[in-house]
Amino acid sequence: MNTFDIGFKEIESYLRSSGWQRSLTGPFAEVWRAIGNDQLTLFVPKDSSAPDFSRALRSLTDELARRENRPQEQISLDISRQFLDVTDLRAEDDEISEGTIPLASGIGLFNSAHRMMVSAAAATLHRQGYYGNSMPRAAHKHARRMRLGQTRPGSYIVPVISSARFGVLVDDSFDEPRLEAAADESYFERRMLTTLSRALHTLSQMAVVRDRTPTKFDVLSAVDEGVSSELCAAVLDVIGKGGVDLFDITFNWAPSSPAPRDISAKVAFTNESADLIQHIETELKETDAPAERVLYGVIRRLSLKKNETSGHVALETVLDGKPRVVAFELPLDVYRRAARYHGERRPVVVRGILDAPPGRRATMTVNSFDADRSVATFDDLG
Repeated sequence: MNTFDIGFKEIESYLRSSGWQRSLTGPFAEVWRAIGNDQLTLFVPKDSSAPDFSRALRSLTDELARRENRPQEQISLDISRQFLDVTDLRAEDDEISEGTIPLASGIGLFNSAHRMMVSAAAATLHRQGYYGNSMPRAAHKHARRMRLGQTRPGSYIVPVISSARFGVLVDDSFDEPRLEAAADESYFERRMLTTLSRALHTLSQMAVVRDRTPTKFDVLSAVDEGVSSELCAAVLDVIGKGGVDLFDITFNWAPSSPAPRDISAKVAFTNESADLIQHIETELKETDAPAERVLYGVIRRLSLKKNETSGHVALETVLDGKPRVVAFELPLDVYRRAARYHGERRPVVVRGILDAPPGRRATMTVNSFDADRSVATFDDLG
């Protein structure tokens, strides 16, 4: 895996999570001590523009490698990845030489990376079986933020890199939690990868694990999880044109933040599944199910009157880059979950048919409601 740029913030994040604490600080360097052992110290450079920063960084990673009994290259990699999510797209074939791949397969892998990220961004905004000419412009905008790392052997891997530097999503200084619009935007790429992982897992279950032709109901249900005709086409770019036996996608989440909950870290497809995925792609193109909007936000208000069979919820979300409140109703069992999430000040995600005319009250007919598991906190892991 590639080593990316390292600055003081990356070093600081790594040391905090590795059992070190700051002891002395200055404008150009700091001294850190091991928690529970004041005799173990590290000299930490701060100014990455200083002429001796690279030499001081090498000395630091060498010392950490010695103390952790790990290769220095692995230490450097772990430090550099503190604020990066890296998604590895890997193609494998028995006839592929180490570090090389047939030209057509390589082109397909790079095309797949782009189409996969666009489809994931689209599904993070709207759930739709087939986007075609209605692909949201914002999906292309968000996909353009992703970066490609250098390819590497094993058998042939293309890393897609995205930022995992997040702002404070919920402002707790008010009586009711307030959503920070700028911070919400900073989470989009993480949400996008969470959507991608769930969608790929669902597609793999239909085309690889079950190994049978899915029903129309199976295909329509898969749309709820983010599967689209465009996602199928992205997978077929690799396994549907020959030359590749195995295509897998691995999600390496940034160490500085908790990994999204309840998702697959790795999803694989074989060339034997290409025909089923082609069938699913065709079915999705022909579906006429209405597109559903996906909203992320925090609950501002709840109300439930006596003898009512549903509760009223007001969600603060971001629409067209601006905070907006959307009202909807939930059945009692789901409303109770909403009340719990509200008490925990936990971000949520809702999916359904949105009616948001300019200057008027925005409402939604909700088909799915849950906690936003792509922004899990460290408290969730305890």
